[in-house]
Amino acid sequence: MTGNRKLVKEIIILIIPAIIEYSFQALVNYADFIMVGKLGIEASATIGITNEVTFLIKAGVNALGVGVLAYMAKEIGAGNRGKLRNATLHAYFLALVVGIFTTAIPLIISPYLPVFLGAAEDIRRPASMYFSICSSMGVFFAFNVTAGSIRKADKDMVTPLLVNGFINILNVILNWFLIYPDKIISFSGMEINIRRGNLGVMGAAYATAIATMTGGILMLFFNEKHKDTAMIAKADIKDNFLRAEGKEIIGKYILVGVPAFLTSVVTSLGRVIFTAMVVPLGTEIYAAHSIAFTAESAFYIPAVGMASAVASLSGNVRGEGNLKKLNRQTNMVCVIIVFIMMIATGILLICADGIISFFTNDAGALILAPKLLRIVAINEPMFGISIVMQYVFNGIGKTKIPLVVSGFTQWFVRVLGVFIFVHVLGFGIEIAWICMISDNILRAILLYGWYWADNRRILA
Repeated sequence: MTGNRKLVKEIIILIIPAIIEYSFQALVNYADFIMVGKLGIEASATIGITNEVTFLIKAGVNALGVGVLAYMAKEIGAGNRGKLRNATLHAYFLALVVGIFTTAIPLIISPYLPVFLGAAEDIRRPASMYFSICSSMGVFFAFNVTAGSIRKADKDMVTPLLVNGFINILNVILNWFLIYPDKIISFSGMEINIRRGNLGVMGAAYATAIATMTGGILMLFFNEKHKDTAMIAKADIKDNFLRAEGKEIIGKYILVGVPAFLTSVVTSLGRVIFTAMVVPLGTEIYAAHSIAFTAESAFYIPAVGMASAVASLSGNVRGEGNLKKLNRQTNMVCVIIVFIMMIATGILLICADGIISFFTNDAGALILAPKLLRIVAINEPMFGISIVMQYVFNGIGKTKIPLVVSGFTQWFVRVLGVFIFVHVLGFGIEIAWICMISDNILRAILLYGWYWADNRRILA
């Protein structure tokens, strides 16, 4: 019993800052939606239409983060801290390579993307510009994720929390100055004219780009302050870079990262197709869909926030080779996330109308979007389990399993379901959302079942 209490305490100590950190990350999207949403429904659609493609473009960076975290957490759990500095050097090298692609691809496809997604003609150009500007700091995003994964592998959730907390506050401040026109404030009988950019949607894009660049620089700086995980000194780089051990490390990053990358590609591409099938339903319906989706994402912050902590814990236990501890730990995090997400379900069911009113004052969206939130509410606990189990597998390096499960549920339940029920049979957006939550529920069942069905070989 004492061992369980100690484990619960360790889990809670790690997941709380991880959840808070992701809360700050999510603030970027909320700030843009809320602050841009005040400009009108077309502005909301402009920044929402490329969201899924942004997730897809970032898949390579996030997959690298999974590979780095899994490798380093395992080595730390096994007590092999002497390998970490060389591992950091090669992680940074891959971050630079992947970051360049993450920057270049959006710039190439941005003129054509809104057309492909079926956007209304009046929002195509601003949507293209918003997407390209936000994506222009891909290298810095890559370094933020990679250095952050290194810190998390060492059970340091506080540094990523502080860095991402700061840059998201910075993003909100920049939004206020760049989106809106000049503002006159009365103070002690005086009127003060505050000069602002009045750039509208583009102001939000520039704010996001500046915040992303700042985050990459800060995360690198703070990781280099930790001796064990700092990059090798300049004098030693030539002797260590891409030597036999370095190639082996890169190979392990790739071995774990490629299936994680493919999982992100399969699921993100599925969501892009899902989005492309929703957009033709009309700008107002899509805007309501996008606003509801963004509002609901606030309620899966605990699940996604826990993910990195769960991966770190699982990777450390894999290094220890302790299956019993991994099983106890997995069950505990599942119980914790179900409890938290049940609260989210209650809030969504009761407060859907008030939640949507924070994001828009459009009459049509205020009617439709709350209906969508109430549909998705029943999904929250199972969505939490699906995320937690995916990162249990990621943390122990078994990234092929989430790839198989996610690919099946995403394409055969969500995408095929929407195609049949919405585009063939003519049902509305509500049925599309039912297909979406069915994907999440089935994924949770399959991942949890696979874990226990193959439990004896799970650390092999």
